[in-house]
Amino acid sequence: MKKTILFLIIITTVLSCSNNKSYKKDKTGIEYKFFEHNANAEKPKYGDILVLSMTYAVADNDSIIFDTREVDSDFKMRFKTDTYPGGSINDCFNMMNVGDSASFLIDAEMFYINTKNQDPPKFIKKGSKLKFNIKIKRIFSYKKYKKEREKVIIKDQKEEEMILKSFLQHESIKTKPTKSGLYYIEEKKGTGKKPKAGDKVIVNYTGTFVSGKVFDSTFMRNEPFEFTYGVGEVIQGWEEGLSYMKEGGKAQLIIPSYLAYGKKGYPGLIAPNTTLIFEIELIKVIRKK
Repeated sequence: MKKTILFLIIITTVLSCSNNKSYKKDKTGIEYKFFEHNANAEKPKYGDILVLSMTYAVADNDSIIFDTREVDSDFKMRFKTDTYPGGSINDCFNMMNVGDSASFLIDAEMFYINTKNQDPPKFIKKGSKLKFNIKIKRIFSYKKYKKEREKVIIKDQKEEEMILKSFLQHESIKTKPTKSGLYYIEEKKGTGKKPKAGDKVIVNYTGTFVSGKVFDSTFMRNEPFEFTYGVGEVIQGWEEGLSYMKEGGKAQLIIPSYLAYGKKGYPGLIAPNTTLIFEIELIKVIRKK
């Protein structure tokens, strides 16, 4: 931890004493300069989990927006491919190897739109750049990460919350939870009927754990699932999630255990204190007669 703090202090001091002319420009348009570069070290591959030290600030005045030390001493991000190069943190990772430390200048608007899927905060002026100071400490494969997650026995709700937070971070999910704690991520807007209490609904779904392991799916059975909505036949997370949907709609539901099977779990299938993730499609709503 002391080494990490010292590294960030040194970089901040060096940056404040230099000007942007010392930066080189990559083909993506990102400006960069390395403080340490290990040409023969391991290079990250798309899908890998990167353990990082990172800060970013408004380049004009060095006002810090984000600092990994305030989140986790072993902050992790998944290295992903990008549809729109030139404004994403992944373009920076693509230049780096394990052990590298560097500074990058990225167009603020492009970064917020391409990486965070949101408009820049109002305090950032149009045309501004963000300055990133990044050190890649370690790399491990996503497959290894998933295997480690499958071995985890979750002791209590607090530990479940930590695992869920890690999952959201790795998957770059920025959606805020509802008041209940459900994460509802709409993938396709439906145009048909909305379910009401007592209606029969027909859905297709795939259920997974945060590890990515599938525990149930209508596609594996080749048969949609039918139940009565609003009368307690399914878990609370489903009842709430479907309340936001219409026929033809698709969504991802990330359901904490207290909205699913809670402290008891579902014997033989779902362990206690387990967050569940469902990809769900609302096929049909049959009105109550």
